[in-house]
Amino acid sequence: MSGVRNITVPWVPLDEFDWSFARTGPLPWNLTVWSIIAVFTALPIWTTVELTFWVFYTFKRWRGVYFWSVLGTTWGVTIHAVGFVLKFCVPEANWVLSTVLSEIGWVAEVFGFSIVLWSRLHLVVRSRPGILRFVLAMIIVDEFVFGVPTIVFQFLISNPATHDAYLQHMEIMERIQIMAFSIQETIISAIYVWGTLQLLKLSLNTKAKKTLAFLILVQVLVVLADVLVIVLDYVEYYTLKAVLHSFVYAFKLQVEFVVLNEFKHIANGGLTGSGKSLGVVGTPGGLSLFNNSPVDTQKSNAVPGPLRSNSVVTVVGSARGPPSSRTTVGEPDAFELQYLGRYGVAV
Repeated sequence: MSGVRNITVPWVPLDEFDWSFARTGPLPWNLTVWSIIAVFTALPIWTTVELTFWVFYTFKRWRGVYFWSVLGTTWGVTIHAVGFVLKFCVPEANWVLSTVLSEIGWVAEVFGFSIVLWSRLHLVVRSRPGILRFVLAMIIVDEFVFGVPTIVFQFLISNPATHDAYLQHMEIMERIQIMAFSIQETIISAIYVWGTLQLLKLSLNTKAKKTLAFLILVQVLVVLADVLVIVLDYVEYYTLKAVLHSFVYAFKLQVEFVVLNEFKHIANGGLTGSGKSLGVVGTPGGLSLFNNSPVDTQKSNAVPGPLRSNSVVTVVGSARGPPSSRTTVGEPDAFELQYLGRYGVAV
């Protein structure tokens, strides 16, 4: 057949395979290794397709920090995976192109997912703007301090002419950045768990407590996923870690939609257990699921109305149904409309 070339690919047994930064050029042949790459590249790509449809279906308003951060992280997963496939598996691929793609995807994953977590914090710690400002500042500073040097060293070791000179620097920077960003996500998750525990104090029924406890368990799973990536990095299985990295963030995004659905349950009456929902409206206006004060329950046959108010917040009970039939006390802010708007949460 014309156009067919015979290509000789070196074969390496699995126990002798070099997963570290020291290896250069395309991957040698090993059926197990290439199968792992195929599986954990295909899964994130499929997840991107699936989550893209879910994002546009779930969000009523296609704008806002949360919407764009989820969408950006979703596509970052695929861009990162494609970049490393070109780098590892396609000898003809230009090293600059493959590195640009992998690093754009990496930034979208790491920075984007941290912004996703920060955006969700607004639902549980809105009454503490200092915490939100601290978390956002931490994300931005960490990206410059740890992200920029990592990108620079990635380009330097991807270039065959400078690979050996900067290999040791990259190995050190890689361990620092993976630990730093994992600690960052753990801190954000810990704040989220703390805020969720405050919601548990407001819960008026067992089912809501189980739901909130489930949200805490989900955050623990996210932290454990980071532990897997750290372990692979520190035992110098860099190639395997790079392939699994996209899959891990695809898993985190799937978990994010689990959290979103659980918040939908809470926002649609999950706290009262009597077919009513609780909204906490701050003085500037806007809906929050968080309140520091204890909330008195309302009798089921009472007319929906203010439950308790003070100079800081007003708690309003509202009957379930379309927003037009509920008591209105201020308009939800842009984030809440974006995050929970599709589910008709109104007070």
